[in-house]
Amino acid sequence: MASYRERGGQYQAIVRKRGYERVAKTFFTKAAARSWATQVEAAMDNGSWTDVRGLRSTTVGSIIERFIQEANQGDTTFGKSKLATVRATARRFEHVPVSDLTPETILDYGRSRRAGPKGISKSTLNQELTYLAQAIDFARTLWGLQLPENSVRTTMRVMSSLKLIGSSNDRDRRLRPSEYKRLLLAAGTHWIRDILPIAVHSSLRQEEIHKLRFDDIDWGRNLLRVRDREEERGKSSEFCTIPIHLPLRNALSRAMKYRKSGSNLAPCKHSASISDRFALVTREAGIQDLTFHDLRHEAISRFFEKGLSIPQVAVISGHKDWKQLKRYTQLRPADILDSLQ
Repeated sequence: MASYRERGGQYQAIVRKRGYERVAKTFFTKAAARSWATQVEAAMDNGSWTDVRGLRSTTVGSIIERFIQEANQGDTTFGKSKLATVRATARRFEHVPVSDLTPETILDYGRSRRAGPKGISKSTLNQELTYLAQAIDFARTLWGLQLPENSVRTTMRVMSSLKLIGSSNDRDRRLRPSEYKRLLLAAGTHWIRDILPIAVHSSLRQEEIHKLRFDDIDWGRNLLRVRDREEERGKSSEFCTIPIHLPLRNALSRAMKYRKSGSNLAPCKHSASISDRFALVTREAGIQDLTFHDLRHEAISRFFEKGLSIPQVAVISGHKDWKQLKRYTQLRPADILDSLQ
């Protein structure tokens, strides 16, 4: 039963129920106090009541950090990109109490992340919130966090309708005429000059190129071992081997002239240095809207232009889902007709 008492012109509602701690709240009118007390009693009766006082001492950041510790292991190990995103989100919510993680808070967060010339894309925000929702799911299901719902997931549906979040659009940027030569010229004698041909002729990702060592090259059998390919984690090394065709062999051979035997092909400490240097090179070359990852798209497109099939390209590119490669084929009815003659 709820009880009420007047204090200085305001009304305090007090709810006591077996199995729950005493809950009290003050209102300007007695009608508002009664309405609140009725809602609390009903929630306690149906088991949906959440006492947010216990949530004020738990921050969203601490939940995300625990999520990283417990979920980032074994078969569920996070990729480098996901781990970086989750940790960045943890820092942004470091001091935010779980009780403040309301739809309004999440919506405001999303709008602030998307605002301004440096605002993030719809897909990036969608990814951030998806990981945050996963952390809240862990907390509610496994750690007993007393929340009636995952407000992140609920709010994401509204944010999707508001066009604040959405899936990423597949980039189809390829090298335009003369751009490749301009890149090589702008690279000069810097080590990135040796990386560019390898990227264009191998379709390897930035991280995969960064991990390449010269002892990964089997010159006799024309095979290249790719270390820790994300699609093949946990599988034997034979699944991480790609063929070396002549343009790639020439690119690897050139790079080897300027490195010590057995060393890493890319002489930089962090893989991000590759894309950072590439950004400087594109600027020097006067090329806009071209990222290092676009060179992977260029390489895959060239493989299809050489007549390789989707399964053959998948062996080189590492795509687990062949459907992801369909967008590279760009088949025309006339081409199919020629093949049927």
